[in-house]
Amino acid sequence: MSSESASALFLSSGSRGNAIVICAVGELDYDYAPMFRQELSELWGAGTGADPSPSIILDLTGLTFCDSTGLAELLWALHRSKETGTHLVLAGANRTLRHMLTTTGLLQFFELSSSVEEALEER
Repeated sequence: MSSESASALFLSSGSRGNAIVICAVGELDYDYAPMFRQELSELWGAGTGADPSPSIILDLTGLTFCDSTGLAELLWALHRSKETGTHLVLAGANRTLRHMLTTTGLLQFFELSSSVEEALEER
């Protein structure tokens, strides 16, 4: 296994109930932020279905690293969700990411859920 494949970001998305779940596994950093933004941009560009206020759940359970660029991408996603009237939930954020959001004063702006299942139940 190369070191590059060990530190990549893998994204997948699909519908679950009345939400679109985007699963991020790996590192959300300077190298992979453009791929993250492209995936979300395509999602918003294609529309989010017939639901007038759809939900997007970012499943971050498999996220192993997030730097300041990754944090900026999460802020971009939050801003974009507000522009489009989309309900955004960060599911499964690890302790390090929650700490980063807390110390930067951004935690209050995000809705967090411990899991995708919990986020789906709350919706």
